[in-house]
Amino acid sequence: MTPNEVIAKVQNLPAVSHAAIKLVSLLDQAVVSNDDVVTVLKHDNVLTAKLLRACNSPLYGFEEKISSVEQAVLILGHQQILQMVLSLAFGGAMSATLPGYAIEAKDLWSHSLTTAVAAEHLAKAEIPFEVDSSVAFTAGLLHDIGKLALNDVLSADFQISIRALIRESGISRSEAEVRVVGTDHSKVGACLLEKWRLPSPIVEAVLNHHHPLFDPEPQLSVMIHVADQLAHHVGSSIGWESFGERVDERANKALSITPVEFESLLINIRESSERVKNFMNLA
Repeated sequence: MTPNEVIAKVQNLPAVSHAAIKLVSLLDQAVVSNDDVVTVLKHDNVLTAKLLRACNSPLYGFEEKISSVEQAVLILGHQQILQMVLSLAFGGAMSATLPGYAIEAKDLWSHSLTTAVAAEHLAKAEIPFEVDSSVAFTAGLLHDIGKLALNDVLSADFQISIRALIRESGISRSEAEVRVVGTDHSKVGACLLEKWRLPSPIVEAVLNHHHPLFDPEPQLSVMIHVADQLAHHVGSSIGWESFGERVDERANKALSITPVEFESLLINIRESSERVKNFMNLA
């Protein structure tokens, strides 16, 4: 089964806000202004209402009420707004129970948020290559989105075969999916993001986050691979599949992360992800 065939079989793919997709596509631009962000958001009244409600939550503690998108973007900046919009746009779909992965409600979303926070921390750290932190956050948030589609075709027989391969052959979850189904959640996710015309670095990161690309130079997938690893280390592992996770040791070396720095990142990511989860009522 190809990624396109998987997506064609799925009846309940998430209905994602066009404004949210357009906002992510702005990341392809060299410079993004507050006006650009405001213009996009004004095309989605529902998302705008959710955003303003979130901005006026006790978490931010603003003394005066934020009553417009323009005011929200001006006060918080378009990077923070992007994170809030993505969280609001994808949170519902990615909070679903996924029986094909033995993932309980909200667990995938919690893991995705933690990976996004980890990717953002890595982008702001002293690493050998530069990645915009908004791009890193977005790629981390969407890295497992293919599971939403692939879950619907994972029959009981498929699940039994995948688990048997992981247990008996010692291969990774993604490799087992390819052997049994013909494709894996990474390929399905990348195919879905291509259909949404998201920036190519984000598509690359989703496609290769289990098998990151190092040549001719490290790609965004290297960072998302490490961010995913960090998320598992802080306790954000999901479903039975966590036993089938495999780490490419070259990734930490490519980012020049020492063991001491890795431990420091774990502490910061744990604290930051808890704040984000509190905002999303996941804690």
